[in-house]
Amino acid sequence: MLNVIIGIVIIIIVIYLAVVVYQRTQLKRANTMSTELSRLQNLSLTEQIQQVKQLTLTGDSLIKFKDAQQSYEQVHQEQFPAIAQSLTAAESDAKGVNFLQTRDDVDTAHAQLEKAATTLDQVQATLTNIQKMEQDHQQAVVDLETNYQKIRKTLLNDNRQYGPAIDALEGQLSSLEDTFADFSALTQQGDHQNAEAMLGDLKKATTTLEQKMNSIPELYEQNHVQFINQLTEIESAYAKARAEGFCFVDDDFAVTLKELHQAVQDNLENIKHLDLDFVREQDNEIEKRINALYDRLEAEMKARLFVDKKKDVTGQFIHHAWKQNQMLLAELDRLSHNYSLEHGEIENAERLKEQISMINQKYQYDCQLIQENQAVFSQIATDLSQFNQSLSNIEKKQRALNDSIADLSEEEKQAQQTLEDLSAELHAIHRRIENLNLPGISSDYAEYFDVVKNEVKHLKATMNKAKISMDDVQKQLGQIKRDRDQLQAKTSDLIDQSLLAEQVIQYANRYAATNPQMAQAIRKAQEQFERDYRYEDSLATIATALDQVEPGAFNRIEESYYKNKAHAN
Repeated sequence: MLNVIIGIVIIIIVIYLAVVVYQRTQLKRANTMSTELSRLQNLSLTEQIQQVKQLTLTGDSLIKFKDAQQSYEQVHQEQFPAIAQSLTAAESDAKGVNFLQTRDDVDTAHAQLEKAATTLDQVQATLTNIQKMEQDHQQAVVDLETNYQKIRKTLLNDNRQYGPAIDALEGQLSSLEDTFADFSALTQQGDHQNAEAMLGDLKKATTTLEQKMNSIPELYEQNHVQFINQLTEIESAYAKARAEGFCFVDDDFAVTLKELHQAVQDNLENIKHLDLDFVREQDNEIEKRINALYDRLEAEMKARLFVDKKKDVTGQFIHHAWKQNQMLLAELDRLSHNYSLEHGEIENAERLKEQISMINQKYQYDCQLIQENQAVFSQIATDLSQFNQSLSNIEKKQRALNDSIADLSEEEKQAQQTLEDLSAELHAIHRRIENLNLPGISSDYAEYFDVVKNEVKHLKATMNKAKISMDDVQKQLGQIKRDRDQLQAKTSDLIDQSLLAEQVIQYANRYAATNPQMAQAIRKAQEQFERDYRYEDSLATIATALDQVEPGAFNRIEESYYKNKAHAN
């Protein structure tokens, strides 16, 4: 029981302490708001209200000022007393135990205090804004009036630089001055809200007018002076060029110049109506077309200088190429009686002749155009460049063609000498075989020797013809040389095999009496040598038998043979 009582007491104490803490918290809030209330009460806007009240206000500005003044008086007369009453009630309730009522009183006072503070801020902002607009508008009146006087003075003193735009500029200035008068009147009347709305448009329109005045002199100068001077210059240059014999492809100079003169006049009209963006767009197009005319004139002038420099040189080049071609054709005709020209030499020379003739025809036509003052020099310059390039290529081809036939006679002499050398080689080979005093030669070797001999004979017949085909001659020479080389190899083998066979048989005879197998091998080798003329087989038979009786003997004999042969050569 005692514990229960103690627990209840503790709970009561805790609740009491909590209430006390809460009440003190609320009381602290109330004290803070009392301090804030005092600050707001001391924040006097009366002097600022009196300053604004001294201004001559009308319209929306006057209405906003009266509303602000009324709100200020309402805060002081009604809201501040209500806030003080709520804070007093909160302090009184905080001394009791009705903490809920204390909280309500504090919350009410807080809401009232925030509302009053917000109202005062709005009142102060309204008053400051009215004062600032009044100052800004008074200054704007001075600045704009000074600016308009400056603009009018500029238009009066420098009106020539604005050309046809002067009337429109003065008209826009007069319109701005009328609007400015209305703005100035509203400012003097104190209707600053409506004056502020008008001021933005007035500044923007003034800036736009100044920008136009800055742009127009350059645009007017370009159209009234520069373009006119350029067109006059082009007209003069064109007339002079035509008088000096110049012609132009699709000659539309007269039409284009007329169109450009009209475009310039139209653009001056656009300047008159202050349509400056369109003026700039048209200026770009006019400038582009004028530059194109200049470029065409300059191109023809440069082309004529090139033509004057290259025309005679090209004519000489054509004459040189023609003469070269005639000499080439004459040489081909002479050679065709003795040689078969099998690579289209004559046909190629004739085609080059046709090309030179066509170039000459075009060249003569261009010269006639120049003489008759009908030449488009840029086209003729292109023709001359192409002529010279084509003639250079023709010259290279004719030189290569001439080189290809220039050595035919020398080639024939060399072929004849080679043929004689081959005949001598065949004779030497025949003598070498005869000097061996062999019992005979194999049919294979004899047939191959006859093949080479007949090839030489056939080549002699070919070269004795009235008209020689050097292609055929060179082809036969190539084949004969290859077969000659093969015959030389076969001859060397025949000589080496026969001589070695004889030496080995002679060496092996020392074993014939004591070795029946060796005696039999010697007989077989001699039969292959003397009866069948198979010298390679004879050497193989006796070499094998000798190595069985005396290993290494054949290698010594063979090495000695080739060593002696090398010394002999």
